Amino acid sequence: MRYQIFFLFLFVLTACVQQPPLPTDHYYRLPGIEGISTDKAIIESVSVISFQADGLYRERAILYSENEIEIKQYHYHHWVDSPSRLLQEHLADMLSSSGISKIVLTTFEGNSNLIIKGKIKAFEQKKSGNQSSALVSIEFRVDRSNDNQPILFKQYTQVISSEESSITSVIGAFGVAVNNIYTNFYNDLKEVLNM
Repeated sequence: MRYQIFFLFLFVLTACVQQPPLPTDHYYRLPGIEGISTDKAIIESVSVISFQADGLYRERAILYSENEIEIKQYHYHHWVDSPSRLLQEHLADMLSSSGISKIVLTTFEGNSNLIIKGKIKAFEQKKSGNQSSALVSIEFRVDRSNDNQPILFKQYTQVISSEESSITSVIGAFGVAVNNIYTNFYNDLKEVLNM
């Protein structure tokens, strides 16, 4: 009986030792914004509020879909922060670099001239066979602090194909999609502010 227990213990111990190592978690940030045009300050201060997101879009795991119905999460590929914070910080950095406003805040202190709110409608990798693309869709609302009606309310969508199916290539496609959306939003914002 003792030998049976010993061999059972030895078998369990050997089985535990021979387990393959767990995969490593990988974390990704959005590539920097490119092609920012520098403008003169049109507005004194802007607050970019943390973006809203529903369901899975609030989580850090990178999402993907292989059809129009089901969305899945990668287990070991994550954004460095939630998409809500990543996109908020990215937009604030872009507005700061552009010079459109003297002050760009990522909080609302009650005294900013403009308040920019974003809502993430889609932020996922689309897979179709060996082809991958990044789908990004963001709804923007811009309000003046002393007005009840938005001066700009529009949804922007981009689908950018990645050069390869690797996750780093797809992250690059996300960067291009976000850059394009922010450029279009920025141009619309300037047009509204110059009216």
